[in-house]
Amino acid sequence: MANYLTVIHECKDYPTWKKAYDADAPNRAAAGLTDIHVLREHANANLVALMFGVSDVGRAKAFTTSPDLAATMKAAGIIGTPRLRFRHGDYKRASAANYATMTLTVRDYETALKAYAMDAADRKGAGLTDLAVLQLDDDKNNLLILWGVSDVARATAFFDSPALAAHMAKNAGVVGPPERHFWKA
Repeated sequence: MANYLTVIHECKDYPTWKKAYDADAPNRAAAGLTDIHVLREHANANLVALMFGVSDVGRAKAFTTSPDLAATMKAAGIIGTPRLRFRHGDYKRASAANYATMTLTVRDYETALKAYAMDAADRKGAGLTDLAVLQLDDDKNNLLILWGVSDVARATAFFDSPALAAHMAKNAGVVGPPERHFWKA
């Protein structure tokens, strides 16, 4: 199992933000972060999701709470408070034009994994490629699931299906509504 940092934040203007993000690469590297994904939400191109590999959790946490990063983010036009989460789990790198994420809380991680395995064929039929199931470091029952998406319409129909909702509640022990996003690379 490896360590990851995930970030979701909104910026005023993506090109301005991206320029500042690219310029900050040496600071991320010094903090032990490796860029994995820079994604923009389908519905709001200024909502950005980032995923980093973390080689040193202590250095990465110090970086994420540093005044320098706060100043960089402010200058880059970040709106509101970014959601930075340290997670761990397994990730399979694969390129895709589109991605989907679902963040959810489950009653029991092991039970949820068994239920997740049960609908693997349905996910594949919906054009989803499993990439990651990551646990929040502070709450093992808070999960982020990441997929590559070959067909957004089919994936949306799958995610919106009553059968999936029933499966998630009954078999996976999902608590409350999941947060779902579609992203483009």
